[in-house]
Amino acid sequence: MAHWAARRRRRTRRARASRRAKRTVGPSESVVALVDDSSRREARSFDPSRDVFTERAFEDLYRDTFATVWAIARRAAPTDEEAEDVCQKAFLTVFDYWSRGALREDPRHLLYRVAKRGAIDVLRARGRRLRLFASLAKEPESDVVGGPLGRALKRLRADDASLILLQAAGGFSYEELARIERASVGAIRSRLHRARRALAKHYEAEGGEW
Repeated sequence: MAHWAARRRRRTRRARASRRAKRTVGPSESVVALVDDSSRREARSFDPSRDVFTERAFEDLYRDTFATVWAIARRAAPTDEEAEDVCQKAFLTVFDYWSRGALREDPRHLLYRVAKRGAIDVLRARGRRLRLFASLAKEPESDVVGGPLGRALKRLRADDASLILLQAAGGFSYEELARIERASVGAIRSRLHRARRALAKHYEAEGGEW
């Protein structure tokens, strides 16, 4: 696992450089699209007998989900290094459970749940640091989702912002989000409805255009 983690760190740095060099459709576009509830797909159940752990399967998971995990982590973390820590913890958790045969759900669900909790922990730690050093000058923060949308997301509760990012960037159905959040489908629908309305209001207030 230590060897894998070292490779992940190297690939994270290369991926970051690639993201700077190549413009792709990212979380910003996905979040704007989500406000009109256009992000839907069928849920796929996890079958331990079919979805067995292999290095190739884990590599595929990493490739398919890294952008979303990074978006969640970077929304909360003030530096790339802290975001990398959140990402690494999330992927290592899935690696541990899956490789031991202890995984009983879609690996993406565990992955995003751990990433979301890690991001919230970072936000809480940041809040404590900001209160402690409120009188000191602050460095400007770079953000994976910037402009009016980034400012609008910051005005949402951390839980609501991360839920919107999960559906927008991950493309999860309500049923999958309910499993990730360990909540009812009705509760997820209600939370997303309120969060979208609040996001749309804040986005317009921040000068965003549809």
